[in-house]
Amino acid sequence: MKKAPYGHRPTYQDRVRAQIVLHAAQGRGNARIARETGVRLDTVRTWRIRSADGVLPAPADGKRS
Repeated sequence: MKKAPYGHRPTYQDRVRAQIVLHAAQGRGNARIARETGVRLDTVRTWRIRSADGVLPAPADGKRS
């Protein structure tokens, strides 16, 4: 995701992980997130735990002039 501001497209996995974290932040359940994103329940559970534990860095704004 660090290269995204420089015109590089994020990978499919990065997009799915971001969707999982956003859905979780909205208070949706794991089963619903799995259905809506098309991934397994274990994957949702893993990324939800990682985002809550602070393993994933929070998105930051780019440098401003």
